[in-house]
Order: sequence, then structure tokens, then C-alpha cells
Amino acid sequence: MAALAVHIFGSINLDIITSLNHLPRPGETVMATATARLPGGKGANQAVAAARMGAQTRMVGAVGEGDSGSWMLSRLKADGIDVSGVATLPGVDTGTAYIAVDSLGENQIIVVPGANARLRDALPVAEGVLLAQLEVPVSALLPVFARSKALRILNAAPAVIEGRALFEHVDILIVNQHEMAAFLGLDAAPVNDDMVAVAETARGLLCREGQTVIVTLGAGGALAVRADGQLHVPALPVIPVDTIGAGDCFCGALAALFDEGRCLEEALPYATVAAALCTLGQGAAPAMPMRAAVEDLIGRPATEHALPIKKPSAASLS
Repeated sequence: MAALAVHIFGSINLDIITSLNHLPRPGETVMATATARLPGGKGANQAVAAARMGAQTRMVGAVGEGDSGSWMLSRLKADGIDVSGVATLPGVDTGTAYIAVDSLGENQIIVVPGANARLRDALPVAEGVLLAQLEVPVSALLPVFARSKALRILNAAPAVIEGRALFEHVDILIVNQHEMAAFLGLDAAPVNDDMVAVAETARGLLCREGQTVIVTLGAGGALAVRADGQLHVPALPVIPVDTIGAGDCFCGALAALFDEGRCLEEALPYATVAAALCTLGQGAAPAMPMRAAVEDLIGRPATEHALPIKKPSAASLS
């Protein structure tokens, strides 16, 4: 595999998004106010986020051979993403996500995996940054994580319990509070205003020395936890339009920042601001912000130092 900067292993979906005044309760029929067909899938979303933050990005995944698959590949190519690692599978549909979004930006999502469930024979990454999620088979990701020499980031979403097999091979694990609770077998996670409790709970996911767990907290920002310390970055206060892609934006942006040699303490504020900006647009991939927009809000001029510096081998956590 070519040693491009950020390698995204993950899902590619067509998103069917409906806008509602409120999300339906069990047995309730709700009339939609609008519908849209947009590119999505956690893998594709994170690839777009990384590319728009300035990283050279390679997507590894699978689509069906129909129009939906061709359209999704064209959208990834439009963001400069290398799709040579995406397989087009005959007789299989491209993954599809059915998404309902209410007037407050909250959402419910049903995913039909389609071609994503057929991802096979992925090769390890020699250097740079590897980022994956759990919308593709754990069995396909396990040899990649076990054998890769890159900085290995896993966004353990959705909370597929079999995904715990990957944790020992991960350098950075990213979960939200619900996913953290699910992997630890808890009924509920600690609340945002008790960061000490959140950090102590997150440490239950650490498997070996040197790992970091990052818990995304929505409007509460993000909390990075190591065995010997923690770092909380507050969220940028916004009134969200749509929160669908915020978590994916955070992950892709973080991978891009690590690619250019940023340490965790530098990268986390950028990723948090990018995620907040993502909530101001509709859909997932289309709402991923450009690097310049993040620079403007983080209060740092777009100097040579702040712009992407391609040093894949410099990705670090210190």
C-alpha cells in the first residue's frame, strides 16, 4: 500500500435524510418537512473531513456496482480523495443510511450495510495515520490494526461489542459517552459536568501502556484520557442545524492534524472546532468544514506553521 498520509478504512453510504419537527416515538407516524439524498457513511465522512483539513487521504472500502456506488465515488474524488482502495462489488447494493433529523438537530439513524459488510483483504499501513470505524467487519480490520506501523486510531462507532478485539492494537480510541458505557457494560455514562468521573470511567477502556482514549461529549467538547492524566477541551458554542456528521468530522480532522505532526494538545482544539462547524450545515460529508474556516475560528492565522506540513512519520501523542 502506498504510504499516503491518512488512510481511512470504513463505510461508504448513500444517506437518505428526512427533516422532521420531532423524532418519532415507538408506533408514531411523523410527517417530514423535507428530504435529501447526500453522500455519507462514517468512513467516507471522515475521509472528507481529513481531506478538507489538508491531509492527503486514501479511502479503503467497498461500494455496489450501481449508480449509487458510482455517485459516491465521484463525490469522494471531488474532494481529492484517492479511491483506488475502494472495491466495486457486483450483485451488491451500496450501503444506505436512513436518517431522521429533528428541529433541534438531533437524529435517529438506520443503516443497511450493503457492500460495507463485504470489505475483505485490506492491507496494513506502513506509516502515516490509520483511521477506522465499526461500520465494516471487525474481522477485516483486525489484521490491519495488528500489523500496521502507522499511528492507529479507532472510532469505535457504532458500539459493536466484537470491536473490543481491536482495542489492544489501537493507539487512540475515540468513543462518545453512550459507546463508552456500552463497551464497559454500564447502564449509563457519567454526566458531562463530572469530568473526573468521565475520565475514570474512560480509563476502563485502556488495554496497554501508552494508549489514549478520547471521549466526545457533544456540547461538552472532548476529553482525552491517558493512564496518567487528562485534557478537556470545551466545545465551540453553536446553535446546531444538524449533528449527524459532527463525530465523524472530529475524527477525520484529528487524523489530519496528527498527520502533519501536531501533538494531541495542539490537535484536539482544532478537531473540536471543526466538529462544531460541521453542525452548522445539513448532512454529513457535505457539511465538513474547510481548513481555512477552522483557522478563522480558532484564532490562529493561516501562517506556514498553521497550514498542513506533510510529515507522516512525525504523527505523535506528545
